[in-house]
Amino acid sequence: MKPLRFKSHQQGNFTVEFAIVGVFFALLLVFSADIIMKLSVKGKLERMAFSAANIIKERTELFGSDNFQVDDKQAEDAYRIVRNSLTRTMSNFDSTKLGFALHVRQGVGETDEEDQTKIISQWTAPSGALCQAAPPSKDLSFTTTFGRPTTLYQVTLCYDTNNWYGNLIGEDFSRVSSRAVVMGR
Repeated sequence: MKPLRFKSHQQGNFTVEFAIVGVFFALLLVFSADIIMKLSVKGKLERMAFSAANIIKERTELFGSDNFQVDDKQAEDAYRIVRNSLTRTMSNFDSTKLGFALHVRQGVGETDEEDQTKIISQWTAPSGALCQAAPPSKDLSFTTTFGRPTTLYQVTLCYDTNNWYGNLIGEDFSRVSSRAVVMGR
């Protein structure tokens, strides 16, 4: 046996194995970077959705009003606060990729058949991404100890991020969304 001949048969194996492993390693890196970026955006959206829902809810306490409806100006002010805050906290923020939807649902009392609720306010940002936002579930409604039906304020935010991994495999994983539901007073 000639050792040199055996060595010459093995010469291309490392290159082939490295090419196969390298492709999977590159996909893993792109996938990890994409997930990290989306988790960062998701965390910011969750904080903003919860803050916006609380701001809208607290206006009735701050201004001493029992009017639980949210008019277009108040909803637009909340949207502007969210947009400006995300502009400050996210690099390369694009407001045309941001979606904002607000739903306010209030119970109207209980009957023997079922709990009756109604949507009393609804607003969607006129520009930007269109969020898939359903109103808060009527299962969350109940009557408070004061005999008043609860009011639920829901803010849904969505943002279209880069689609690095999805572009590689031919899918769309760009939309990140968050929903916050807060019970009113």
